[in-house]
Amino acid sequence: MTDTFSRAVAASIVLAATSYAPAWGQVVAQEAGVAVYQADAFAEFLPRNALDMVRRLPGFSLNGGDDVRGLSGAAGNVLINGRRPPRGSGSLDARIRAIRAEDVIRLELIDAGARDVEMQGYPLLLDIVTAQTGATRVDGRIEIEPREDGGEEYQGELTASITGGQFELETRIDLYDETTTDFGSVRASTADEPDARVSSDELEGQTRRDWLALARYHMNPRNDFEFSLSTERRDNTTTPVLDTQATGGTIEAGASESIARFGSARWRHDFSDTVELIGLVTRREGEAVASDSFLSSGVTSESASTRETSETAARADVRWRPSSTLTLETGVTWATNMLEGRSSAYIDGVEQAVDGDDAQVEETRSALLASATWIPSPRISTTIGTRFEQFSLESSNQGGASLSLTDIAPRADINWSLSERWTLRWSSERNVGQLNLDQFLASTDLNNSLNTAGASTLEPQRDWMHTLTLERRSGERDLLRLEAGTQEIENPISSILDGDGNVRPANVGPENIQWIMAEFEFELDRFGLPGLSIEGSAERQWSDRLDQLQGFARTTSGHRDYNIKLGLRQEWAEGRYMASIEVEDRAPANHYWLTQVRKEDNGLSVRFDGEWRHAPEWRSGLFMRWNGDRRDTIQVFDGVREPGVGPVLVNTIDRSEGTFSSLWSEWEVRRAAFFRLSLRSGRARSGNSRVDSPAGAFLDEIRSQSDNVPSLNVRLRFQR
Repeated sequence: MTDTFSRAVAASIVLAATSYAPAWGQVVAQEAGVAVYQADAFAEFLPRNALDMVRRLPGFSLNGGDDVRGLSGAAGNVLINGRRPPRGSGSLDARIRAIRAEDVIRLELIDAGARDVEMQGYPLLLDIVTAQTGATRVDGRIEIEPREDGGEEYQGELTASITGGQFELETRIDLYDETTTDFGSVRASTADEPDARVSSDELEGQTRRDWLALARYHMNPRNDFEFSLSTERRDNTTTPVLDTQATGGTIEAGASESIARFGSARWRHDFSDTVELIGLVTRREGEAVASDSFLSSGVTSESASTRETSETAARADVRWRPSSTLTLETGVTWATNMLEGRSSAYIDGVEQAVDGDDAQVEETRSALLASATWIPSPRISTTIGTRFEQFSLESSNQGGASLSLTDIAPRADINWSLSERWTLRWSSERNVGQLNLDQFLASTDLNNSLNTAGASTLEPQRDWMHTLTLERRSGERDLLRLEAGTQEIENPISSILDGDGNVRPANVGPENIQWIMAEFEFELDRFGLPGLSIEGSAERQWSDRLDQLQGFARTTSGHRDYNIKLGLRQEWAEGRYMASIEVEDRAPANHYWLTQVRKEDNGLSVRFDGEWRHAPEWRSGLFMRWNGDRRDTIQVFDGVREPGVGPVLVNTIDRSEGTFSSLWSEWEVRRAAFFRLSLRSGRARSGNSRVDSPAGAFLDEIRSQSDNVPSLNVRLRFQR
């Protein structure tokens, strides 16, 4: 990290922290703990849809939620007119993108406890408030991108909805097809193949087919029903361009198919104005098939796997508001998750016998939830709750294994509005994570012929997380957020050598992570710099744990000491011209893997975005991205790392890539129909792999080079 860049970020944070003057156009707070952004606050950015607005919202990042089978935290951090979108098909981005900008009334950022809404563990929720008028709408997007090397990309998305009245219907179809050439690049060496290596050119194909159907029935003011069905399908192929292996080259091929079906039903019933019942049932089924082959130094390796999964979850919550300052909630959840999988592998024609290559595992969880939200004054809100959870697991690995646990997961949040602009948040929570059942199925890494057995039993990861946040919002754009936090993970999951000499996932010793972070966005008009704004973030992190393979103290894998971003945005001529630049600097990261320790050192990255608004219905722009050179220094071990055993070679890989640029122009060819043309340069790439002995003696070296691949992107978006 350069000293100049560090000083610039520090000065920017101080400038934001010491600026107390009110901004022009400031949004006056409507209620404690709720920041309201009217739609016209985003007019300068010419948004086409709600997603364009959300991306400009200071200090907020979309979170679509995780796949936790109906238990706490399953939903995302966005509401649409006070309700969470149903889970199932497609991304949260796509659902928000389908909302037209002219239909958005305002965006509301809601602190925990500020309103009678289920936060599900998030410190902030975004509610997108839209016009509640009956309408029939069709929204769509068609995108085509031919590339100079023969590759191509096709995308299509169509959403139809009927809103208003007792019945609301919505259907959505999302299609994606892409064919690209992945040009060969340098790759890491192994103990079995100590020479410098480079992969061969590959032709990659990706296909996505998603659909969603949603129905809502508003029976009466006290009863709502919601049903959804969806399907997600993925197909991927990798085919080598060359049939022969070049010197120092590897050839890979593979194919995978997956399909997932999802259904849900939700019922809301108000017993009275103060008592509400919400019930939810979900069901998901999935199938996946994959096969891969790898040719290196005349040795061919192959692997294949099949997976069948299912999950069923149910949840019921009762919420009681005995007064305007107190909300009580209790509920029960139940979920069962199953995986049946088979895997096989052949190394140079020899079948690999690995425990867990025919695995059946079933997980069942049930929980009792209780929480209370108290607002003792307009400036203070508190939420205290807990979850009593029962967990059981049955696995077929190692002749059959079972596990049963009981956990208690308390949580406490306090939000204190120190003034109209300043808010202090404190949160402490014990988390009980979700298992990835794929860890119970055996696998083989064809690159280094390493077999990993399926886990026999695993406990869910448990951790305590504490955060303290001080936030200041003012005006339409100004934000300063300071945060300090710690995470104490009791039993992280990692691969180890078991007593039989097998590599197998297991719970290991504790690890700790601490961080401090500052984030800001600030308009400089009040300092005589009209149209100029500055934004950025700086994070410092510490971590420690005991290496599960070699027993030494280290940081967590992937840990970075710091991450810094700084951006400037300038507008001229009342927003007709705009230019912005963002610079990011990340500290090196160490990755501790089974057979190697890798140090990743990235340089600065720079993004530039310029825009010219010729007329209200026509705008053009230029986007550029440049990444600094990257160096990976890899200590390669002979097999799985063991105590007292050092590496057998050191592989240094240097990568660099040219600047990517995109020149585009977009027209509103008719009302709410936008046509865009983009000329994209692609990026030239080069790499160098050098292999040395641990003592520094040169052993081998190889280089790779690929030219940029220009493309033309054509996009049509319409809303009717």
